[in-house]
Amino acid sequence: MSKVTAFKAVTKVPAYQLVEGSIRSMIMGGELSPGDLLPPETELAEQLEVTRPTVREAFRSLEGAGLIKRGPRRRMVVTAPSPRIVHNAMHEAIVLHGVTYRELWEIQMALEPAAAALAASKVSEEILDEIEANLARTATCLDKPAKLAECDVEFHELVAKAADNHAMLLAREPLGDLLFPAFGAVIRKLGPGERLFEAHTKIFQALKKGNEKQAETWMAKHIRDFRRGCELAELNLDAPVSVKS
Repeated sequence: MSKVTAFKAVTKVPAYQLVEGSIRSMIMGGELSPGDLLPPETELAEQLEVTRPTVREAFRSLEGAGLIKRGPRRRMVVTAPSPRIVHNAMHEAIVLHGVTYRELWEIQMALEPAAAALAASKVSEEILDEIEANLARTATCLDKPAKLAECDVEFHELVAKAADNHAMLLAREPLGDLLFPAFGAVIRKLGPGERLFEAHTKIFQALKKGNEKQAETWMAKHIRDFRRGCELAELNLDAPVSVKS
């Protein structure tokens, strides 16, 4: 008796996804670069032997991903995704994968001191002025939880900006935006304004001197204090991250 082999059904892929995948591959492979114009819908549909609505749907998907945008004469032009699109995608992935606050803190413990060390070697006078202005605002709101939390988030953003490393900015911003708001609860319960202000001041002084080791050391101490504050405020670090933090 001959052997009967069972074959699995072939998965049907919508035509627009094939068109989208082809264009995406050309962009990621360097055949198409930011600023390049794509052919009009009708022309591209003829080249690919698909319908115009299929091309339009592929364009819509690529536009949503930030890889193309509407350009001159309503032509689609290749573009790099904005940081906000990357930011939102990471937010969604972190929340939907059940990442905990402890896991976020562990990553921040690696990123923030590294950012401070880089910043000490690269910081511009302009950003030093911005950080100094941030410290001045912080000094006026040590007993105002909401304002103090805002100043804290801004301080860390400025240090990361001073590091002048795009990869680090793309990596840390979504993480910090989800983690640091939890500090609001710590501020309300413990009132750590003076301790926070001291750490920020020490980090600023290290940046101003160009002292990478000192900047890294004080930032590491500051991030460890953040975790200790969460524990003292009885926040559950093992809880999944929430966008409502």
